[in-house]
Amino acid sequence: MTITVAEILARARTLATQSGGADANASAQIDAKGGMFALIPHAILSVYRAKANDLKFIRDITVKHTVAVTSGTGAIPTGVMREFLRQADFADDDGSLITYFDFASDYNSGQTFTQLGYVLVIGDNFDYTAPSPNDPYTGDLFVTVPTVPTVTTSVTFPSTQVSDDVIVWISLAIQGKINLLEM
Repeated sequence: MTITVAEILARARTLATQSGGADANASAQIDAKGGMFALIPHAILSVYRAKANDLKFIRDITVKHTVAVTSGTGAIPTGVMREFLRQADFADDDGSLITYFDFASDYNSGQTFTQLGYVLVIGDNFDYTAPSPNDPYTGDLFVTVPTVPTVTTSVTFPSTQVSDDVIVWISLAIQGKINLLEM
């Protein structure tokens, strides 16, 4: 579901005025320097983190990415919430069992098995060690993980529910009921 930034802000402003009892235009969060626009990425991240931490809602924000891997290395897609990679599903073209390591020292611990694949993050890349004898791996790595959308003049959300949640969070910030910058 794609919605323009102008519509997000208009709906949040209307909701804040109608539910808060005060004029949203009098909010300290709204100024002539784009204060409301600056709230959008923070609201999205706050909503997505809340959903990712709740098993009932994590699938609302989960995206399946196809990562092109060459010699075991592939770029992490834009918007991937790295703090939730431990909860991600990883698969390759061969249907291998794959586990995620937070740190390279885990992989180098000597406690690995040749029948499993291993993924870890190095900089802005996935480093994938495929099960023997397929290493180094070249092919597709499928990563299903919570992912925040890119904000331009519009935002594409996975559902109306998610966009409505973001609008509600922005309206609460306008009313001063939550501080998105401290979340």
